[in-house]
Amino acid sequence: MQRFVLRPEVVMCSLWAIFVLVYFVVPIEYYHTPGVVAWALMASGLLAFAFGSMVVTMPSPSPSLIEEDLENLDAVIMTCAVAGLAGAAFIAIDKVFLSGQDWSVGITALRDRRSVEVMEGVPIRRSWLLYIGYLTISFSCASFCLFLLRGEKVGRRAGWLAQASVLAMIVYAVLYGGRMPILLTILLAIGCVMVRILRGSSLVPAGWFLWPKVLLGIGAFLVYTNAIWSSRRQVGNILSFGDFLRVASEKWELKPSDWLVEAVRKGDLGASTVMDFISSAMYLTHSPTSVQRFVEHYGQFSAYLGLYQVGILSPLFDVFAPGLKLPETMREQLAKAGLYGWFPNAWGAWFLDADFVLGFLAIVAWGFLSGAAYRVVVRTESSWAELLLVFAYTAILISPLNGPFGMANSFLIFCSFVSVALWLHFRRPTPRPLTGYDLCHEQCH
Repeated sequence: MQRFVLRPEVVMCSLWAIFVLVYFVVPIEYYHTPGVVAWALMASGLLAFAFGSMVVTMPSPSPSLIEEDLENLDAVIMTCAVAGLAGAAFIAIDKVFLSGQDWSVGITALRDRRSVEVMEGVPIRRSWLLYIGYLTISFSCASFCLFLLRGEKVGRRAGWLAQASVLAMIVYAVLYGGRMPILLTILLAIGCVMVRILRGSSLVPAGWFLWPKVLLGIGAFLVYTNAIWSSRRQVGNILSFGDFLRVASEKWELKPSDWLVEAVRKGDLGASTVMDFISSAMYLTHSPTSVQRFVEHYGQFSAYLGLYQVGILSPLFDVFAPGLKLPETMREQLAKAGLYGWFPNAWGAWFLDADFVLGFLAIVAWGFLSGAAYRVVVRTESSWAELLLVFAYTAILISPLNGPFGMANSFLIFCSFVSVALWLHFRRPTPRPLTGYDLCHEQCH
C-alpha cells in the first residue's frame, strides 16, 4: 500500500487536492480569482505529469533485493559537505566585502533597494567567488540528504559534518534576506523521509538525536519567518493594521476575509499575529492567481527557454551576453503583467519557460523521470537512485509554489544531485543479489 501511495503521480495528485482545498479555505479574498481557463491549464499540467509518471510505474515494479556496497559513502558525504560550506563562505565574502553594497541599511532594506536596481538595470560588482560559491553550495544538500537516507551506515565524522552542512543554506538565505533556501532544505528532508518510508525504514536515522533538532529547527524557522515579515513591514512603513490592509489591497491585490478583519478591530486577535499569518498564507497560496494573470496577458510573453526557472542564467546572460538583454526583456514583460516577484506554481512556470506545446512535453518528461527514479528505488534501493527520487519528491512538494527548478537554488541542487548520483553509480562495485543466507542473517539480527 505504501508503495502505491508514494508513486510520484499519486503524491502529486494528492498534494494538489490538498492545496486546492487550502486555497479555497484560507481567509483571503484575491482580486485575480482564477477562472475556468486558469484552472483547466493547471489541471492539464497535473494530468500531463501523471501520464508521464504512470508510463514508467505501471505496472508496479517488483523489488529485486539487491545489496549495495556503501564503502565510499562517508568520503562522498564529507566531500560534498566541505564543498557546500566553502560555497557559502565564498558567497558571503563576495556579498559582504566585494559587491560594494551598503549593508549598514539592513538586509531587508538592501534587498528592496537591490530589487528596484535590478528593474532599472543598475549593475552590481560580482567576483568569481560568487560563481564558484553558487556551483559548490548546492553540494551541501547532497551531503545532508545522503546522511538522512543512509545515516545508520554513516560514520560519526561524516554524520556530524553532513548535519553541519545545513548551515550553508541558512547562510545563503540570510544573506539574501529570504526564506526559500531554508524552506527548500526542509522540503528536501521531507523527501528523504518519504524515500525511507518507501523502503520500509524508520522516518529518520537512529542514533543521531535528530527529532529534537528537527523540532528546534522548525521552531527557529517560524520565528525567523515572522521576523522577516516584521522587518519588511517596518521598511515598507506599514505601521498599523490599516496600513497593512491598504498595502494588501493596492500592492498585493487581496484582502483578508471580513470576519478576520473584524476580529482584529475588536481586539479578539492580535494585529501583528494576523499580519504574519496573512503574509505567510498569501505567500503559500497565491500561485493560482498568478496563472490567472498569465492567462489574461498571454500575448505579452515570450518563451523564456529556462531563463524564468533557472535563476543563475540571468547573471550569466548579464555578464556574458549583455547585448541580448534577455533578462531585462523577461523582467519587463513580467512587471507589465503584474507577475514580477510572484510565484506561478509549476504549471505556470513551465508555460512561461516553454509555452504550451513544449511546456506540456517538458511536464510529461518531468513525470517520466520522476517515475523512473521511483521504479529504480523500488527495484534496487540504490543510494544514487534514492538521491534522485528525493529531488523528484521535493519538486512535487514545491509544485504549488513554483517549477522544479524555480525555487531558490533548486536547479543547481538538481545538478549536484545528478553529479553525486553518477559518481555513486559508476564508482560502486557491482551489486550482488542477496542470498538466502543473507536474508536469514538480516532477519535474525
